[in-house]
Amino acid sequence: MPIESKILDRINSLLGESDSLKRGNDHGQVRSEEHRQQCAEWITSAINLIQLLCENSGSSYRVRADHVVGNGINFCAHDQVGEIAAVLKALAKDAHAGVVASIANQARAEAFDEFLDHGEEYLRLGRKNEAGVIVGVVFEDSLRQVCRNLEVEDKGKQIDGLISELTSQGVLTAIKAKRARVAAHVRTKATHAQWDEFEVRDVEAAWSCPL
Repeated sequence: MPIESKILDRINSLLGESDSLKRGNDHGQVRSEEHRQQCAEWITSAINLIQLLCENSGSSYRVRADHVVGNGINFCAHDQVGEIAAVLKALAKDAHAGVVASIANQARAEAFDEFLDHGEEYLRLGRKNEAGVIVGVVFEDSLRQVCRNLEVEDKGKQIDGLISELTSQGVLTAIKAKRARVAAHVRTKATHAQWDEFEVRDVEAAWSCPL
């Protein structure tokens, strides 16, 4: 599914904790200073999660959460917990549906941007072996991530089989599948240090393989 189960578990955990924290005293304030501090701890964790899931500072989720705590965490902290819990609940629904990118996807994208920068430099220098290794790693991870997002089981399966599965489901066209198999070939040969089995043009083709 689009959002990793561990992230969803953390969101559900925070929502569960909010049930007791959002209850104040008879005067509409926190029950004690300890209660306020517990609310502050919860709010910090919840906002951190919201910010990680929503990179754009202009996201309505982030804007709303920031507004709730704009004047600090005060004696109505329990109400702030309730409001942010509502934001978190809505965010969880959208993240689960794939509307919001997951933390892992964002972190993976950032990491692979750096990989690809290195790989591009290797290609520019004509060092196909190093470029082939990098392209192969990025391609396989991307392919498996596509499978996981579509709930296609990829564990223990070979790349070629996954390409066939995505093709049969109409995710990959015949042309894209052909290009994907070129990328898979580079990945396999580079991983096993079979440098003579692929050329620079193969690496370049793998580089531009659309998924």
